[in-house]
Amino acid sequence: MRVKQLMAFGLAIVLEAGSLTGCGNSNATSKEDSSAKSAVTESGGEGASQGDAAGPGEDIAGEIRYAFWDAAQQSYLEKCVEEFNKLYPNIKITLEPSVWDEYWTKLEAGATGGSIADVFWMNGPNITKYAKGDILLPIDDLLAGSDLDKSNYPEGLVSLYHIDGKQYALPKDFDTVGVWYNKQIFDEAGVPYPSDDWTWEDMVDIAKQLTKADGSVYGIGAPYDTQVGIYNTIYASGGEIISADKKSSGYDKPETQAGVQCWIDLQEAGVSPSAASLVETMANVQFLSGRLAMYWGGSWFLAQLLDSDLKDQVDVVELPSINGKKATVIHGLGNCIYKETKYPEAAWKWVEFLAGETANKLSAETGAAIPALKGTAQAWVEKNPGYNLQSFIKSSEEYSYAYPASANTAEWEQYQADNLKKAFNLEISVQEACETLTEQMNEVLANE
Repeated sequence: MRVKQLMAFGLAIVLEAGSLTGCGNSNATSKEDSSAKSAVTESGGEGASQGDAAGPGEDIAGEIRYAFWDAAQQSYLEKCVEEFNKLYPNIKITLEPSVWDEYWTKLEAGATGGSIADVFWMNGPNITKYAKGDILLPIDDLLAGSDLDKSNYPEGLVSLYHIDGKQYALPKDFDTVGVWYNKQIFDEAGVPYPSDDWTWEDMVDIAKQLTKADGSVYGIGAPYDTQVGIYNTIYASGGEIISADKKSSGYDKPETQAGVQCWIDLQEAGVSPSAASLVETMANVQFLSGRLAMYWGGSWFLAQLLDSDLKDQVDVVELPSINGKKATVIHGLGNCIYKETKYPEAAWKWVEFLAGETANKLSAETGAAIPALKGTAQAWVEKNPGYNLQSFIKSSEEYSYAYPASANTAEWEQYQADNLKKAFNLEISVQEACETLTEQMNEVLANE
């Protein structure tokens, strides 16, 4: 029955529907690197005083497989396992990293075939499918017996994982978007660094000044992207991706189309590599190789940056305003438990730990992601004083918009990608792409 339910809710995951990543999508990590980092971490010991669990956990045992898609968070998670095993020495955690383009395929195969990990990352666009597919364990009763309090996490992100009256996860982190820039390229060109109060016109002008005629350096990257790209400019332009009641597409609105057109204009102005080039070598990779002076990226990019040769010559600034308005997408990942895990108590203890103070502080200290637990995000900023990380916190508080999602997000995001990529490839106009997309998207939403 579970397989039938799963497929009935359209669990085929779209791999090209944007970067999300939320969501921690470290696309620069190769398949080989990610697989090589797969590890089983076991440690024992006493101590590690913290508020994640009540009392010693020697009497709880189990073997928990933990799946995630961002190999840049491997070292952070290894530290979490080490601290966790001081409290629960008889629970073995196996870390199972995957790259983004494999993660959802593995998860779907595991969900339908019964070999799914015990605990795994989940995001906003896919939570409804897995919840309605009867794959996830509700955690309401577990939360009731825990010291964790939902009010200590961003309300919008907590509600993201609340489906049909049941809670399936708490946010482990949150992320917003900024513009990372290479100070060395700016210095060599004699161009002043951008400031948090800049405009889209300022950014375009700077990109023109930094683009070299021989193609060795472009001012900025303008790939087709959702969370770190068009969604931000659509909201800043006064448009919407999906209506508030989730019944209609926003792509028929002139403001939404204007938000998409921003990126096409960058390509046509010659300040960005072609869309094909940015598919072949993604924008974050081109930025880290010194080919892009500016890169629109999430707060999660910090972990990748800190592991690069460019870490001392990069900073970040808030997204530019469009017609006086700023907007950034906010999203947060959650840890879900497989409903039929053999070790539900051990799985919950791991999820509970990851939502607690120790794990959140480790996230801040390692730069893995902005921790979601109230009071720990500032430590993420203070740990890395060389970067303008406060910009991410400010944007989350002052002008953030939740990642757009509905019951069948993956389905309409595929139509979104199919149509808008044609516009990014300069094959059709933005208006033409959006007209077709609107019709297809409305049909999906009508059948939800």
